[in-house]
Amino acid sequence: MKKVLVLALVLILSLAVASVAMADTPAPGGPFNSAFRVQNLGTADAKCQFVFYDAAGNADFTSAQETVAPGDSWYVYVPTDVTPLDAGTYSAVVSCDQPVAAVTNFSDPNSGAAHSGITEPGDTWYAPGIYDNYYSYYSNVVVQNATASPIDISVEIYAPGNATPVKTQTETNVPAYTSVSFEQEGLTELADNQFYSAKIIGTGDVAAIVNIYGRGAYDNQLYSYNPFKSGSVKAYAPVIMNNYYGYNTALVVQNMGSSTADVTVTYTNGTSANYSIEPGAATSLYTPSFGPPAGNTLYGATVESTNSQPLAVLVNESNAYNRAASYSGFASGSDEVSTPIVMRRYYKYNTSVTCQNVGTSAATMTLAYGGVAGTNVSPSIDPGKTHLFLQQSDSLLSDNFIGSATITSAQPIVCIVNEDMNEGAEAMQVMDQLYSYNGIAK
Repeated sequence: MKKVLVLALVLILSLAVASVAMADTPAPGGPFNSAFRVQNLGTADAKCQFVFYDAAGNADFTSAQETVAPGDSWYVYVPTDVTPLDAGTYSAVVSCDQPVAAVTNFSDPNSGAAHSGITEPGDTWYAPGIYDNYYSYYSNVVVQNATASPIDISVEIYAPGNATPVKTQTETNVPAYTSVSFEQEGLTELADNQFYSAKIIGTGDVAAIVNIYGRGAYDNQLYSYNPFKSGSVKAYAPVIMNNYYGYNTALVVQNMGSSTADVTVTYTNGTSANYSIEPGAATSLYTPSFGPPAGNTLYGATVESTNSQPLAVLVNESNAYNRAASYSGFASGSDEVSTPIVMRRYYKYNTSVTCQNVGTSAATMTLAYGGVAGTNVSPSIDPGKTHLFLQQSDSLLSDNFIGSATITSAQPIVCIVNEDMNEGAEAMQVMDQLYSYNGIAK
């Protein structure tokens, strides 16, 4: 069984992390390693420190204190920066005296995924995509206890339109700040090729990450996304692709309400379509089949429930080389967004930052890098439209750059970062080295 092990990031007065250090993972993947980057959102230097815990809640490693300048970030690669530790799964707490954002990447030689930090833990989360052989895709849920005391954690799995869970998975007395993994692969209660959703519940505050992985033709495809604390009647998806330089997307919309949802999906080229989604159910809209035209045009989408039923939106990205990544749709935007990991030709990785204007008026968007002089300013972007900042061709950056960025606008925006190993022979090698994460509203 493939166990996907992650670094989940949470803010609990300070920043908490559920991590994996050099995990010895069974085939078809592994061993996995993780790295995380913490960005200072404050106006003064941040003093940060982290502690790693084993599964029993024992503190196994305490870092030295790190000073992070405003707008800049602290990068930690677990195999080299967190030593000596035995191979295995760990959890951590990162404490900073300024507000921070964080993102993690985790990978093995053939697979990789990313997710953004969760700024506010809660006792209930919702996951729209749960699978056990859903056309060769599977999932697991990794949940961290975000409190200082033991708690119980459950994952309730629901079939579309059914208010009674078909399966409940429970772990009791999960130690403080540690994490547990709930595997869906092989559950007899879940049918093949059936789409499920989940409710994640803790007797105290928790943070959760959902991972999706493929088998067979989709072996080594790995996705990771942040679940939702609640739904919204409108959601935004800044990256929608129909053969965009070979990439495609699937837009997954879940009805989290108690009545059938009347849903309108509007793309940035002006086309729209209407759907009816039963309570608890989800629909998956593969962009080449249901979205705007093919070609090297990057689209965004606005998803709205016209009869006030709450929705959750998930977007999966992929191409023919088994690149795969996921991000969560946004319920709202802000006038400042932090992106803790951006890269230009960093070990053959490049990033792009795609932002969508979710306001009511046209506005420019300005991107600034931590510790780098100069800015990039977009043209005026109409409401609902998107703009892409590409680091690979950015003259402000030198090769081998890895750092953070902040995007500001006079109108509320939402941003997605994609990281891809797209330099040299690796650009067309069949392996999943695509990572995607949600920009973090300040």
